[in-house]
Amino acid sequence: MIAGSLGCGRGVRGEIFVPPYQPVWKGQNKLPTYRVGLPGAAWEPLAGPGFQAVWQHSTDPAIIQVHGECEDHGDSDLEDFTDHQRIDYSEWAIVEEPTGELDAEGRPRMRQKQYYTTIADREALRTTVRAKLDGVEVMLEYVVLKKDGCLFDLTYITVPRSFDQHTGEFQQVIDGFGFPVQR
Repeated sequence: MIAGSLGCGRGVRGEIFVPPYQPVWKGQNKLPTYRVGLPGAAWEPLAGPGFQAVWQHSTDPAIIQVHGECEDHGDSDLEDFTDHQRIDYSEWAIVEEPTGELDAEGRPRMRQKQYYTTIADREALRTTVRAKLDGVEVMLEYVVLKKDGCLFDLTYITVPRSFDQHTGEFQQVIDGFGFPVQR
């Protein structure tokens, strides 16, 4: 169980993120309670200011994180929310994959690895990106969705050589995502 390692009153409890307590006089707490899948034993939970559900791989330079916020995110579409993530990166290019068809010159046709899917009964945009963070090349899988007035982003980031090794573990986190949490 993860709860003990993340401190009292916040973090992932089993598979549920519970936001820290905020007294009524400080304003409405805009962090949602949500369910996530667990990535597996090789992933260590992280706790700290601003962290919600975050894991670091024990041997590879890889992070999986889930973040949610309600009300203050605006009303952009999923593509705009995804594009907004590029602000932290010096380079940002959506990865391309072959379509299985050839163009007029006999070269493989390519398409961006960005597509809509359904998560927690809502449309979500899933994007694979090659980028540079502080001069280091990284790959990201980024999933964004809106539900019941809240915006969620689920992110997997690692160096390119490790990317394919842990996509299944990121999928476990996505497969376990649920909001709202039924108690």
